Amino acid sequence: MKDFISARRLGSCPCEEDEEGELRYTFVGKWQHFFETTKTFSVIRWVFDREEWCVAFLEILNPMTLEWVRGTSEEVSSVETDLVEGEAQYLEDLDEWGLSDSDDLPDWACTQAELDERLEVAIRERLAESRRRNAIRLQLPRGRHVRTVTIRFARFDD
Repeated sequence: MKDFISARRLGSCPCEEDEEGELRYTFVGKWQHFFETTKTFSVIRWVFDREEWCVAFLEILNPMTLEWVRGTSEEVSSVETDLVEGEAQYLEDLDEWGLSDSDDLPDWACTQAELDERLEVAIRERLAESRRRNAIRLQLPRGRHVRTVTIRFARFDD
């Protein structure tokens, strides 16, 4: 299997060449996968990179907390093996299997650092919007020494 994947990554895959105009990523937001380690089916979401011919992103839904957890390298390898060797038809007929494709990663597929950065940006934007809503601008009569005054109101919780 590793020879097949390595050959594909190097561009000398023994399989058919990629079609012209094919989008880079194939992904699904909810999928069932059987992991040998847990001996049960797990709900996963994954992104497959058609240029690198590998699973680029994998998360597994924790059934206890209902939170998505990043897949380990062994879990990524298990899903990749099924997609590349075991069930290659998934990557050939996307509509039949409910898969999507795009040149961009879906919003949910990001690293923890990217997620933290997005969260920080969202917090800054909310704070800026809150400041805008809680500010009053007064334009005083024009003159040599007149300026625009901004009054900000803050709410303090006891």
